[in-house]
Amino acid sequence: MSEQHDYLVPEPHRRADARSARRLERLSSRAQEVDRALAAVGEGKGGLVWTAEHGMGASATLELVCEAVASYTFARPTLTLRCRPPAGAPAPGSAVVSLVSQVSQLAGGVVPERLTRVLEPVDPGFGYLPEVAAVALAELLVESFDGATVVLVADDLHLQDELSRAVLASLVAQRHAPVVLLGTATAGALDPSSGPFELRVVPPLAPADALHLLLVERRLAVAPHVAARLAGLLGGNAAALTQTAALLTPEQLSGGSILPDPLPAVPAVRSLFADRLAALSEGERHALLVAAVAVVDRTELLLSATGLAMDGVLDGPLAEHLALVGGRFAFVDPRMRSLVHADARLAERTTAHVALAEAHHRAGEEDVAVWHSALATLVGDPALVPGLLRIARRHLDRGDVVWAHEVAREAASQAATEHRAEAFAIAGVAALRSGHVQDAADWLRKASRSGDDALRARTLGPLVAALTLAEGQVPDDVLSPYLRGGQPDDLAPDAVAGVVSGVLNAARLHAERGDGVSTSQLLDTATFLASWCEDDETAAGLALARSWAAVFGVGERAAVPDVDLGPDHEASVQVGRALALAADDRLEDAAQTLASVVASLAPVRDGGRWFDGPDTALTPLAEAHVRLAQTLVHLWRGTLTRAADELAEAAFRLPVGLPFAGLGVAAARRLDMMTRGVVGPVATALEETCASPTSRPVRLGLLVDRAMGAAFAHHVTQAATLLELAAERERPDSARMLPLPGLDDVEAWVVAGRHDAAQRALARRKVDAKELPPSLRSATLVRADVSLAAPEDLTGPLERATRVNRTTASPYEHARTDLCGARALVRAGELQRAHGLFLSAIELFDDAGADAWTTIARDEHADVVRLLGGPVADDATSGALAAAPPGTALGTASGGAPPGSWAAAARAAGLHTPLPGVLGGARPGAEPAVATRPAPPDACRLAVRESDVSDEALAELRGRWSDELTERELDVALLVVQGASNREAADQLYLSVRTVEVHLGRVFRKLGVRSRVELTVLAHRVGR
Repeated sequence: MSEQHDYLVPEPHRRADARSARRLERLSSRAQEVDRALAAVGEGKGGLVWTAEHGMGASATLELVCEAVASYTFARPTLTLRCRPPAGAPAPGSAVVSLVSQVSQLAGGVVPERLTRVLEPVDPGFGYLPEVAAVALAELLVESFDGATVVLVADDLHLQDELSRAVLASLVAQRHAPVVLLGTATAGALDPSSGPFELRVVPPLAPADALHLLLVERRLAVAPHVAARLAGLLGGNAAALTQTAALLTPEQLSGGSILPDPLPAVPAVRSLFADRLAALSEGERHALLVAAVAVVDRTELLLSATGLAMDGVLDGPLAEHLALVGGRFAFVDPRMRSLVHADARLAERTTAHVALAEAHHRAGEEDVAVWHSALATLVGDPALVPGLLRIARRHLDRGDVVWAHEVAREAASQAATEHRAEAFAIAGVAALRSGHVQDAADWLRKASRSGDDALRARTLGPLVAALTLAEGQVPDDVLSPYLRGGQPDDLAPDAVAGVVSGVLNAARLHAERGDGVSTSQLLDTATFLASWCEDDETAAGLALARSWAAVFGVGERAAVPDVDLGPDHEASVQVGRALALAADDRLEDAAQTLASVVASLAPVRDGGRWFDGPDTALTPLAEAHVRLAQTLVHLWRGTLTRAADELAEAAFRLPVGLPFAGLGVAAARRLDMMTRGVVGPVATALEETCASPTSRPVRLGLLVDRAMGAAFAHHVTQAATLLELAAERERPDSARMLPLPGLDDVEAWVVAGRHDAAQRALARRKVDAKELPPSLRSATLVRADVSLAAPEDLTGPLERATRVNRTTASPYEHARTDLCGARALVRAGELQRAHGLFLSAIELFDDAGADAWTTIARDEHADVVRLLGGPVADDATSGALAAAPPGTALGTASGGAPPGSWAAAARAAGLHTPLPGVLGGARPGAEPAVATRPAPPDACRLAVRESDVSDEALAELRGRWSDELTERELDVALLVVQGASNREAADQLYLSVRTVEVHLGRVFRKLGVRSRVELTVLAHRVGR
């Protein structure tokens, strides 16, 4: 019975839950507006008009509000009438005529004779008064709809004729009928005092909403930090966001390439600012252009370059576009900067750069003057290249890596052969440190092909890192030419140091990806090569690499020499130290170490201006490592809410999908599953833009996430199968992964009634647990003991679990142990003891922020309360669950267990008191109550719809295609072969439809088919 329940229950419910979660995401920055509108409709009075600039999304906000109103249950009935904007010049009172017509159609009658003339605005023999017409319209609404609340929806209310607006205003103000008006208008188009409407400004799209717009609505693979950057530069304007995104390359959207600066001036931006720009004089436009191309924001330099006086700027038209505060200037709206730059001719931009070069030269700032002189040169000037390279190195040393890349790129465009390779190398290193790994790989490839042997060796380390992060695989072949000759006698010492750096980078990257053998070999090679180097930097790099590898279980930790090699090196040292502390259960010390790194090495800086702020700072890629390590420490401490908040904040600023072989992707997904039970937009965006989708953390993390989703949906057998599949893909020689809390496979197999599989899982777990921190290892093993214990032997394991909980700092792990004990007690029939453990688990899960687990624990506890004979509220809140305290007389509830729950399954099998195995399992050797259906080995069987593809055929297809397709592509292909639509496959695999479409396209290409039909035909041929 339990396994049948496991397969047949969840799919529709899971889809509904996922839809609900996606809707909540979409309403994130509009929730206040929706709540305000629902309150007004509930009261049956008032008017709300959302105002915004064109393209900001006022109409979209109105539609969201209308959807919420339509789905909400109010105390009185509601109906909606729409006042649509006229197609041409509106006739007086046209909106009133339209409303009367809609009322007649909906009410199925005609307008009463006494009201006809009053409501006819074009009757020449009647003096039409808006107030009188409003009274008549209210009377018509009350008679037609029996007092129901009427919601008038008026998109673009400002386009309605004046007479219609006056009638609507009087209708809302008089309150003779329960009427609420919901509308939109262009900012500034309505006088706030002209009616009883509350004008509410639509807020700009927040980063989360910009991500949802591009990822979900527009189906673009966009990184969260790119979406946030676009939202900031485009004023949160939805139209400008979508138009700009359409002009960007996939690499720019995913964060692999740097965004253009300024952004292109799209039509939405032109519609807002073109008229204002055209109204300025030629001199004023020149001043704005100078401000647009300036890289230093000091006001005296702007005035020097333009010849303007301070009073002329403050009191003239430029004050609308430039803010001058504290001796600095900035554009009031960065979109105007984009338009000014886009509309300027080349000659005008050249003139602006010449003026700035002269101003900086007069101020004694030669580096900035060189930059503007280079941009003012139309044919290139090799004489400027040394200065540009000097500027690029200065930016690189300061951590201003985006500007370092821009300057080096300009140097490469103007350089002759002599300096070009050096410019390529600096541009590539800068792009790597900023997280723009596609750009980095391109520029460093150029450097390796065009430079001399010494330069190629020096850039080997960055090249290995860039290619790995951009393509997902460590390029060992790049190292091969340097590792064949044994002793590096033919290389200079600095070139040998470059080779050592490349080998050490490869070792670290292999360790992160789980290849312990390659890591050990490369560390030995680097140690041998380092004997030819006597510099402190090489020795520090070698020690850091050994410490880094030790974090992943390869070799022993090494003391890193205290050498000042810049913030990025120091951050790597401290991250390795923090992870080592965490592995020893010193989580508080680990958290403090990382907090000190953030405070001392990542100061706040205005990234848009040159040589501003502190002299050094962490680069984005280094800070992403630090922030992800912080997230992991919070996760291991069991503070899931803080971990999720930290990761989301970092994801909207930094390339968090790059560090640790994509562990940020896995962590984001896991946190979503633990806290909400579904994967949210941030995790989805990180996954879709991940350059390492087949890396071990991402691939195995995905299997565990799918197992959690299946378990939450009561697919226990499927969850256990997925966990076993993940365990089988571990190699005995692999480095260990940084652990992410997931599911206990031993308990899953026990719940599924497979004690033989549970024993095998326990054997694996005892081996794997040796790599876990002591407290996590103890909690994992004691839960396995509790799950496998026979009812008569349960006391000992439960006592050990209690002792383990006393030493467990994580409320999340404590809660999981309590839940495991509660389930074991239920299977043993000891409901009174289970009751208390359930309450403890619920409280601890709630403290940790694990809302998905809280819901599971509450549902199971509610069934226990019912079996104890206690009352349970419909929403199964903790207060209601506590209504049956320990000591309640044990009884048999006559009803209450929901159909499909494990308690109802127990009753259906005649078990009036729960026995071992009620929670989906059975005692070893017990006969099952009903025939069970085995889980397919790959867990890619359609959960609801029947398929004519047998489990054996699916297994054969998996074996045949596994060499050509990635794990994700294989899952999608097998579901499509069974007839699943893209939406069904997305729901089954907990993905977005867009992700399924991308993977299906790759499947078609790799298997040489062009359609779903051809794929199905190919599958049937393979299966014969």
